[in-house]
Amino acid sequence: MPIKACLMAVALTIVTPGASPAYALDSHAETLSTEEQMITDWGKKWQQLFENGDVEQMRDMYEPDAVLMAHGALPQTGVDAILSFLGRNKAAGNEVTIDFANEDITIDGLRAYLTAKYWMTITLADGQALNFKGRSFLVYKKGRHGLWRLWRDMDNQAPDVLAEDRPAR
Repeated sequence: MPIKACLMAVALTIVTPGASPAYALDSHAETLSTEEQMITDWGKKWQQLFENGDVEQMRDMYEPDAVLMAHGALPQTGVDAILSFLGRNKAAGNEVTIDFANEDITIDGLRAYLTAKYWMTITLADGQALNFKGRSFLVYKKGRHGLWRLWRDMDNQAPDVLAEDRPAR
């Protein structure tokens, strides 16, 4: 194949939306592997429990030595510390909504790695709304009964995650 044709093929691969892992995860859930679907379903369950303030029901979703590294906060190590941290908003009477847009899931044996954009709104008891957006990097371990459990969770506030890109509910 001539060099010009090779370069054109590479350029089309880069700009074609279907070539993007984010596009594949967001738009074609039916193409996910069973393992990827399990992790995606895990995230939906986590989101529902978190928004409802049912953090104690998340206990089995974490490895015992899990670490949460939320942007601007000290690391929370172990399930008890993580659940206490996640339960602060409900305890304070705040309402939380959070949305995710998965960008990439990579499964490597008994570990899985997920990157996702996130948007979170915390509505304080007095009605003031605080908005946060950024990116999460999650590491899962495959544990007992073949279930995925979260082992590491790191968030940052990323300038390329825009408020207008938040998924519609």
